[in-house]
Amino acid sequence: MTFLTIIFESLMSFLACIAFSVLYNAPKKELIYCGISGAIGWFIYALLGLYISPTMATLISAVFVTAFSRFASYHRQAPSTLYHIPGIMPLVPGTVVYNTMTAALAGMILETYSNILLGLKLAGAIGAGSILMLALPYSFFEIIPRKNKNQKKASPIQ
Repeated sequence: MTFLTIIFESLMSFLACIAFSVLYNAPKKELIYCGISGAIGWFIYALLGLYISPTMATLISAVFVTAFSRFASYHRQAPSTLYHIPGIMPLVPGTVVYNTMTAALAGMILETYSNILLGLKLAGAIGAGSILMLALPYSFFEIIPRKNKNQKKASPIQ
């Protein structure tokens, strides 16, 4: 897999997460951030998937998606689940579940069990990565101060 392929897949993930967000009535002004969340998750997963196991790549990318969701939540004044749910959609092990059902229907017991275990590991990695970032206090994401729109400019003469 080349770097250009990873960039293309991340772009497709961006568009897919926007489509998912539109389907579930996310606010229009937040759609770009929902797409960015999914693109970040898939980019990190695909890049790390070249070097480490899929479970660890899923765990680390879930941590990054959740961190971005919390950061965007703080700065955009919206619930973090608005960015988090579309962001983890590309990481959901749909292919593994499909392969599990295919193997089960074909009567291949060992392949069915191995796919079940892989699916549980990937789902657990998504959950664990999310919990690692959700356990941090909200003030941790105040790294960059938020701009206050209601703040009036100070007059030079006081």
